[in-house]
Amino acid sequence: MSEDNKTQRPYAPRMLPDKEYEEINSYVVFWGLFFSVIFALAVGYLCLKIGQTVDAFAPVSVLAMGMAVLFHRRNAFPETVHIQAIASAGTNIIGGAMFILPALYILHIEDVSFVEMVIPIVLGGVLGVFLATVFRRYFCEEMDGVYPFPSGSAAAEVLESNEGSKAHLMLLSGAVAMVYDFVLNTLGWWQELLKTTTFQWGQALADKYKLVFSLDSDAALLGIGYFTGLRYAAIIAAGSFFSWLVCIPVAYYLGGDHTMVVGGTAMLLADAPVEAVFSQYVRHIGIGMLAMSGIIGLLSMSGVVVRVARRAVSDLFFGGRDSSASLLRTQQDMPMGQIVSGSLLIAVLFAVFFHVMCAETLTQTLIAFVLAVAFALMLSVVGISSIAFTGNEPVSGMTIFMIIVSAVVMGNAGMHGRVGIVAILMMASFLCATLAVAGNFMSELKVAHLTGATPKKMQQWQIVSIILSGIVSVGVVFLLNHAYGYTGEGALAAPQANAMAAIVGPMMDGGDAPWPLYMAGAFFAVLLWMMKIPPLAFALGSYLPMGINTPVLVGGLISYFVSHSSEDAKVNAKRLSEGNTVASGFVAGGAIGSLISAVLHIAGIDWFAKAWAASPAASLAGVAAYFLLCIFLCGMARRAAR
Repeated sequence: MSEDNKTQRPYAPRMLPDKEYEEINSYVVFWGLFFSVIFALAVGYLCLKIGQTVDAFAPVSVLAMGMAVLFHRRNAFPETVHIQAIASAGTNIIGGAMFILPALYILHIEDVSFVEMVIPIVLGGVLGVFLATVFRRYFCEEMDGVYPFPSGSAAAEVLESNEGSKAHLMLLSGAVAMVYDFVLNTLGWWQELLKTTTFQWGQALADKYKLVFSLDSDAALLGIGYFTGLRYAAIIAAGSFFSWLVCIPVAYYLGGDHTMVVGGTAMLLADAPVEAVFSQYVRHIGIGMLAMSGIIGLLSMSGVVVRVARRAVSDLFFGGRDSSASLLRTQQDMPMGQIVSGSLLIAVLFAVFFHVMCAETLTQTLIAFVLAVAFALMLSVVGISSIAFTGNEPVSGMTIFMIIVSAVVMGNAGMHGRVGIVAILMMASFLCATLAVAGNFMSELKVAHLTGATPKKMQQWQIVSIILSGIVSVGVVFLLNHAYGYTGEGALAAPQANAMAAIVGPMMDGGDAPWPLYMAGAFFAVLLWMMKIPPLAFALGSYLPMGINTPVLVGGLISYFVSHSSEDAKVNAKRLSEGNTVASGFVAGGAIGSLISAVLHIAGIDWFAKAWAASPAASLAGVAAYFLLCIFLCGMARRAAR
């Protein structure tokens, strides 16, 4: 037994390792793929609006449990485990599409076809499944007691609870959030983005001191904040306050006579809108923080990379003596030969795609091949480790780091202009999909370990679902571009894609990236790390709009109050879990309600009360509606164990 096995916890899964179960059938495949598509649609919209993705673990687990009761399934538990595993692909893959592809439209490159966008997303997603499979034994079995995998552990706990009441509570909260966000986005009865500038006193504060406070009253954001918890929500909000309440006023004070271009018009920085100063200058400090956070994470995990790589090589060349027949059902993965050959095939296919679509020389293709594969291998371990400890993965930060390095290298290889931009973004979409799937799918493999499901079956069907969800996610990008667009008034924020475009555009168009701002952010990330403050969370807050971060803080505060609402620790845990169910409903229902609004917008149906929604009265109505939503979340959570 290896020394790593000392870190294992007692292992007693509900599905016994030495017993066979009917885990995959037509019922599982149909509902798994159905939910995969639904969540790719719903969470895809949410991602483009607020820059964050949401796991399908909890909502699909509860819904599948409810369906098992409704359809009187006798084989409910194994089926439910695999339904939520297949469905998870719908949210695992969307980062590669939503974080990268809108940058093409932001940079006014609209002649890249649907198929050309799908290919790197699907190839990267499948490679992510292979990489997670390679590292599964290390992260899920040998280091079971070290890596908690909060999302995977929570999903396993929900699956084993068999509480039908959770499904009813989630449906109720989902219906509330769906109606709330539908009214918000379709009717405009109350204002979504609550800003101090709506009122005279707030506008005066912005004019004189350049101070603006905002909060997005979207129900899904409140749910995300509840899941995040107070500690990380506070750090994220602190990063946002640093950008908006510190850096922006300083920029106006010191650089007011600097000339900048806003909407094609040259003006003094002193006369520019606060949002323009943030997007053109201050946000780049956050990007520098994200890049350095990725480097810090990579260095801290270098030992893990070496050990896992050594284990993979050992399994490949000396694993014949441990055939699948001698392994327990719960230890069986896809054969290492298939994984290695499949990974090589994926890499070669991407190289061929890149050479045909982007490259001007064979040298450029070879450089892109080496960069994409090297970053995928190195950063996937960082992403998996982040998911394993916090339940979150810095996909965008790691991708930004890759974009900066690749832009410099490919620029020196002769790639510039439109060709260079498309080349870098295709490489980024491939890598982003790989990292997003590798990290999130590892949480699903943790679910398999905890529940006793067969990893091999989960891996095989994850590939099928990844291919379908990849196609759907690119379709969402196309759909929402026609509905709202990613530039101009009323456009979706697409914060990650805007960050990617802000970096790759200047570097490939012959200009220079704002390196001093990147360096300032990088050094600040090092200072945060020295003070033992997670630099990644702070960086996320610093480069996202304040309105997106403040509701996360509100949700985190509610989570804290709920978890400290009683002197009985068991009651607090029960209430926190009940709140998680409500928050899951908020996330799923809010995203679906917003998606319905997008479809109506595409169809030309406009019921939005524009004049009312822009008035101070609508802001007050928004404050009241949001307060009631918070009371609902807190009240439904606190009613548990009374």
